[in-house]
Amino acid sequence: MEIIHLLVIFLAGIVVAFINTVSAAGSLVSLSAFMFVGLSSTEANATNRIPIIFQSYFSAKGFESKGIKSDAYKWWLAAACVPGAVIGALFAVKIPAEMFNKILAGVMLLFLIITLVNPLKKNADSEERIELKHKIVGLILYFFIGIYGGFIQAGSGFFLMAPALLLHRFGINKTNYYKVSITLIYTIAALAIFIWKGNIHWYYGLVMSAGTSLGGWLTSRWSVTVNEVWMKRLMVSLILLLTVYVWFFK
Repeated sequence: MEIIHLLVIFLAGIVVAFINTVSAAGSLVSLSAFMFVGLSSTEANATNRIPIIFQSYFSAKGFESKGIKSDAYKWWLAAACVPGAVIGALFAVKIPAEMFNKILAGVMLLFLIITLVNPLKKNADSEERIELKHKIVGLILYFFIGIYGGFIQAGSGFFLMAPALLLHRFGINKTNYYKVSITLIYTIAALAIFIWKGNIHWYYGLVMSAGTSLGGWLTSRWSVTVNEVWMKRLMVSLILLLTVYVWFFK
C-alpha cells in the first residue's frame, strides 16, 4: 500500500507541474493526492509547499532555457508577495481542518467556473503597460495575492497571471515565467512558517517534488504548443472529480 501511495504522489506531481506550468490550480490535484494517502488537510496544505518550490524552480529554468529573460520588476513583485504569504501561512496553521476542507471545495468550484469562462484573454496586438502607475497597482495586487498563496496556494497561479495579462499585458510565456518565478520566492517564505509549526510530511513532499521537478522542466519547454481546448476539458474533469472527493469523502 505504501508503494501505491508513493506512486500516486509521484504521478500526481507530474500532473500538477503540467497544469501549473501552462495554466493554474494544479495544487487542487496535489492537495487531494496528499489527503488520499492519509494526510490531514492541514498537513497536505503545508507539505504541498515542498513540491511547489521544486516545480517552480525547474519550470523557471525551463523558461529561461527557451530564451525568456528575467528583469527587475519580477523581483519587486515577488518582494510584494512575501509579507502577504507570511500572513496567509500564519492564518492557515490556525484554521480548523474541517473549515479548510470546505474552503478547498469552494475554491475548486470557483476554478471550475474560471476554467469554463476563461477570463484571462489578452489582446495579441496590445503593447506592454509598465508605466509607474501600473507598477504601483501591480505591487499592491501582488501583496494580496501573496496572502492567498500563503494560505492555500491552490489556484494562486491564476491570480498571479491576471495582473500580468490584464494590467501589464505581458505575453503568455512571460506571464507564465513571472508566475513560476514569483511562486518560488513567496512559497519559500510560507514554507518557513509551516516548518516552524511542524506540519510538514517531508517524505511525501520530496517524492511529489521529484514528479513536479520532472513535469515542470518538460512542460515549460513545450508549453507554447499546448492545445487550449484539450487543457480546458482536462481541468474541468479534474476539478469536478476532486470537488466531489473533498466535499463528500474528507
